[in-house]
Amino acid sequence: MTDPAPSPGDLAAIEQIKQLKARYFRLLDTQQWSDWGEVFAEDAVMDVSDDTGNQETGLVRGRVRIVKAVSGMLSGARTVHHGHMPEIEIIDADHATGIWAMRDTVDFALEGEAPRGIRGAGWYHETYERIDDVWRIMSMRLERLRVDSLE
Repeated sequence: MTDPAPSPGDLAAIEQIKQLKARYFRLLDTQQWSDWGEVFAEDAVMDVSDDTGNQETGLVRGRVRIVKAVSGMLSGARTVHHGHMPEIEIIDADHATGIWAMRDTVDFALEGEAPRGIRGAGWYHETYERIDDVWRIMSMRLERLRVDSLE
């Protein structure tokens, strides 16, 4: 059995969500924190407990808290994030889910120092909501499959 072809509206929504995720990565890596926060719904939830190893510190609720937590954690770091092979499912006109393969490099070394940080790979599991005709990330969970030290 094959899935029915997506409607033109679904295809447009999928493309808008891909653009949203592209902005997420670009604004994160260029540390444009105010603009980066706008990719999230105000009451978004981010679960990076796979990174922190602690559900208490890895679960962050609310756009403002997400920006504060991530900008603080990455202060001074050089990062490169890539998202690949999205699996986006449109639930209805205003809700969708997505899974993205990811790779990242996070280098905490100061200028002129040898690299120190991580290179990782895994998956983003996300939900999206269209709010005032703009798609935003509603929830995000990072699942790491591999983490290597930079040296």
